[in-house]
Amino acid sequence: MWLMLGGKEGLRRMRENAKLMLLLAAHAQRWNFDEGVIVTERIRRDALQLRRAVRRVELALAFHSVMRGSATLIPFHLHEAASAYYLMRQRLLALYQTSHAGLYPRLAQVL
Repeated sequence: MWLMLGGKEGLRRMRENAKLMLLLAAHAQRWNFDEGVIVTERIRRDALQLRRAVRRVELALAFHSVMRGSATLIPFHLHEAASAYYLMRQRLLALYQTSHAGLYPRLAQVL
C-alpha cells in the first residue's frame, strides 16, 4: 500500500489535493446550491479523515522506536487515507457531472 500511494511524497500530494478538491466543491455550490452544500460538507469530513490518517502515519514513522506496535497500524491508516481520498474524488466528480457537465471531462482527466 505504501508504494501504491507513493510513500511520503504521495501522502503529501494527497493532502494537498484534498485541499484543492474541497475548494472546487465549494466553488461548485454556485451552480447547484442544494446538492453542493451537502457534497461539500461530506468532502470536508473526508478531508479531515484523510488528514488524521496521514498525521497518524507520519507520527508512527517518526516515533516507530518509541511507540511499540505503531508499525502494525500504518497499513490501516494508509488504507483509511486512500479510502477518504477516493471518496472525495468520486463525490467531487459526481457533483460536477450533475452541476456543470461542461467542466466535468476536464476535471475527470485531471483527477
